[in-house]
Amino acid sequence: MTMNRISSHGALHGGAPPPGISAEPLIINVCLSGNVPTKESSPHLPVSVEEIVEDGLAVLAGGASMLHVHARTADGAPAWQPEIYGRIFEGIRQHHPDAILVATTSGRQHADLEKRSAVLSLRGAAKPDMASLTLGSMNFPQQPSLNSPETIQSLCMLMRENGITPELEAFEPGMLNYAFYLQRKGFLPETCYVNLLLGSLGTTPGRVVDLANLVRELPCNWIWAGAGIGRYQLSMNCAAVLMGGHVRVGLEDNPCYDYLECEAATNRGFVERIVKLAGLLGRPLATIGETRRRLRLDDGENWGATQIIIRKIRDADLGPAMALLAKWNMAPVQASSHVPDPERDHLDMANTFVACRREQVIGVASWLRIDSSRAETASLAVDPEFIGCGTGYKLQEARLAEMRSRGIRHVRTEADRPEVIRWYVNKFGYRITGTNPKKHAFGLAGRDHWTVLELELT
Repeated sequence: MTMNRISSHGALHGGAPPPGISAEPLIINVCLSGNVPTKESSPHLPVSVEEIVEDGLAVLAGGASMLHVHARTADGAPAWQPEIYGRIFEGIRQHHPDAILVATTSGRQHADLEKRSAVLSLRGAAKPDMASLTLGSMNFPQQPSLNSPETIQSLCMLMRENGITPELEAFEPGMLNYAFYLQRKGFLPETCYVNLLLGSLGTTPGRVVDLANLVRELPCNWIWAGAGIGRYQLSMNCAAVLMGGHVRVGLEDNPCYDYLECEAATNRGFVERIVKLAGLLGRPLATIGETRRRLRLDDGENWGATQIIIRKIRDADLGPAMALLAKWNMAPVQASSHVPDPERDHLDMANTFVACRREQVIGVASWLRIDSSRAETASLAVDPEFIGCGTGYKLQEARLAEMRSRGIRHVRTEADRPEVIRWYVNKFGYRITGTNPKKHAFGLAGRDHWTVLELELT
């Protein structure tokens, strides 16, 4: 797996020559209008529903395979109302039923979640295939763009619930880092599409080296498009075509076809230029069908692959669960002359939960009944790769819920790691009631006692 990842990024070792220009079909994503441009600054900007539909059909005919859509009200102001988006999408799909349509959820003009997410409720021919998701807050030249973690995660959840694929927007490396965190938490699908937007004042500059630095951080199964703001659009598009990426182009990002001459651009002209460039460099154009398959838009498993499922343990899970506990020095051991009274000598299968991702066991937690109203938690362990993804919280919630359903009212837990002790206290309301010496080397090395925590299940 590591070799595949390195080789796909053009590493020289291994005896193979470095790859030339990729022959992967090029996806052209057109951002037709945006929220900020006006007819005064960009005379060919499509503003009305009819203009956006007409312009969208023109660039699809010219070789584009995705349309990134911002709607406008009758007076040209940015719109959030889903019915306006519905008219645009239905108008395009009358002629291109398979067109890949992307709705914005931008907060630059309408900050509250209800308005930003309203377009995600559309159905039928009006439903977007994808929706934009800006991965953090930043400053544009004249205004901030605020995207709190709560808002980002809420938009992710709504997209997942409605079967809409995120169109990620990253303006700097920290946003990519946050995307990887979201994916580990199950907020993003397995294969993601991301626009790398460079050159906006206040974010990553629009140099080729900056684009290369962002691209090298991406997983190999992600699809990326290079986008440049203003004068950086053409250079970022060219670099993306050369590097095997894809292209975002359009009047939302840039009003000028030629910045030196200040020549007013059209979306169709931008697409024609990219098509010509791709032809010169040997990049075929991706059809809409090819783009759909590449982005896994109709593949429900794309979302399912990142979801963490909590369920009761099965016989086939016992080996992986024991191996996971062993990573934390918490695997049950049988009594012996060296350990006559083990801390744990078995897993109670009836009271054990596992966390699974694609049937891989990544977490385990169990509990033991003491009497009719009291219970003790047994070991809880999460694969180190998934620490910080909420897996432990979900396992703890599952076993507490089961205890409540079985009449347990008092829970005792022993922990030896300071961060875990704080977690039990802060997240679940445990109180520390004392300490208990360990019977043998178990759990955290160098800690010879347990901290005893207790919780009332009300």
